[in-house]
Amino acid sequence: MDRVSKEYVVESVGSEGGAEADPQGTSLEPDERAALEEADLDPDAVREKHHSYRSLLEAGLEESVADALRRRFSLPWSFVSDADGDGDLDRRSSEVRGLGKAEREWIAVSDDEDWQSFEYEAEFDTVGRERPDERPYPKPTPVTAVTGVGPDDADALAEGGIVSAERLATVHASEVADALDLDVLHVRAWRHNARELID
Repeated sequence: MDRVSKEYVVESVGSEGGAEADPQGTSLEPDERAALEEADLDPDAVREKHHSYRSLLEAGLEESVADALRRRFSLPWSFVSDADGDGDLDRRSSEVRGLGKAEREWIAVSDDEDWQSFEYEAEFDTVGRERPDERPYPKPTPVTAVTGVGPDDADALAEGGIVSAERLATVHASEVADALDLDVLHVRAWRHNARELID
């Protein structure tokens, strides 16, 4: 039994049976090709994006056919830039379906070069906040406040991220001793003294 993967099966359909075979889905339907030829437009030029949506409509193509071709071939809306003063952006904002009121207003405002300025008409209310008189949590106790921990020991513990008595009180003594190459009995004593200090 022969097995064929779906990716490699291409069905060839003649001109009478539908669209030309095209794995990317960029083929023209026979009725679209006929409509383009009737409007004196080259179908290959449409596939190569030499036409815009507006130029298809101006050539007399039906809106539904032009819309389908625009979507399939990702045709530009128009080749005329809005800087030329054709007002295309305003017209398009009123024609495109699915835009909300705010989006339509933004498109109308962005019709000229001033839309990129950072000047806003709306005023924003600033809310002043008072600084707290005291910290919401106490400052950590330095590790050197723990009985038995000297400056050199504090430096060694800091390499392991232990910089406060509160952190030293919660460590696993043997893991810290192994990681920092310290005597486990010293680390246990420091941990005990740290617990006594913070309680």
